[in-house]
Amino acid sequence: MRNALLTMLLSALCGCTFAAAQQTWTGYVTDTHCGTHCQVTSTMKPDLGCVRRCVKQGSKYGLWTGNKVYVLEPQAKAAAFAAQNVRVTGTLERDVIRMDDIKPAPPSAVPQQP
Repeated sequence: MRNALLTMLLSALCGCTFAAAQQTWTGYVTDTHCGTHCQVTSTMKPDLGCVRRCVKQGSKYGLWTGNKVYVLEPQAKAAAFAAQNVRVTGTLERDVIRMDDIKPAPPSAVPQQP
């Protein structure tokens, strides 16, 4: 009994120690197939038609920020913001952002693209 209690306590402490820190990113919701390569608009924003086509064919919604595209989870939440500039709050785990919140980014928060 004592060992079981000690094991549970250590497990709880380890889980808290290694929990991912919440972060905030600003970028465009695109798809993971085309990523940064489907910008057919003059403003270098993702093309809504291209993003939706790629997702329909099996790609996932992702956040294009900097020079990288991260998968967004949950996908249903990301779908409502396809090809939009957004601010995402959540945790990053192996190139997947687990969103706690997603909302349109203020006009002054246009992400810097290389």
